[in-house]
Amino acid sequence: MPNQTLAPHGHSLIVLDAPIADEATANSWVEHLEFVSSKTEQNDAILIVPFDDVDAATAFAAYPAVKSCYRIVAVCYHGAIGYEPELSASIAATIASEADPALPFNGCKLPALPVVEGSLRLTKTRIEQALNDGVAMVTVGHDSKPEIVRLISTYRTNAVTGADDDLLLDINGALVLRYVRRDLRSAVGANPRRKNTAASRRDLRSLMLDRCLKMDDAEILEHVQATKEQLTVSQSKLDKTAVDARIPSHWVRGMHVINTTLDVY
Repeated sequence: MPNQTLAPHGHSLIVLDAPIADEATANSWVEHLEFVSSKTEQNDAILIVPFDDVDAATAFAAYPAVKSCYRIVAVCYHGAIGYEPELSASIAATIASEADPALPFNGCKLPALPVVEGSLRLTKTRIEQALNDGVAMVTVGHDSKPEIVRLISTYRTNAVTGADDDLLLDINGALVLRYVRRDLRSAVGANPRRKNTAASRRDLRSLMLDRCLKMDDAEILEHVQATKEQLTVSQSKLDKTAVDARIPSHWVRGMHVINTTLDVY
């Protein structure tokens, strides 16, 4: 359960050593993630919840609050009984070791985990079903080593509309948004003394656009040049001391599917 020790800090990665088995606990964690990741607290956090049973993981990912949260990774390595702490720690270490937030984690090896028996391994069809149900899957690869199939979040439903949504399905979505927020906040915070004038707002917009263009060059964002007119900085209608900035953020997706057609002649 989240507590007051965690609350003020947020933590980039929160790693659990056991599954969450009830909806009340799940809801408490979602509330915690929303609080520490709010625009006031600004401590974007991701929660990693480990499972060794795919049905239990699927049940957790189906909780309404969980399936509308893009900050949770319900990771399952079916059959690795008793290795939940190692599983979540391995996922956290893999995320933390990658400097590029947009680079997917498909195929990343997890050497701290055992190789489960063949009788406990899931079919590719069952793994695909679990992914469709919001569960990030780990399996034994072709080289007989545990590896990540695809590191997705539990996000499948828009919290506002209730409609199906895959906009932030991969955990890279949360990582990219965190990267963009921190980069822009750091750039803006370097000069906190600004007058709220049209000239200052133009300068602020130029600064944000420059940072976004650099992230486009780094293949973290895309279409920045094409959508730059949508990047606006205007005086707030509610507070003369505030500005409202809108920043289009088309984040770069991972190449998860390669559809191949064999043309036979």
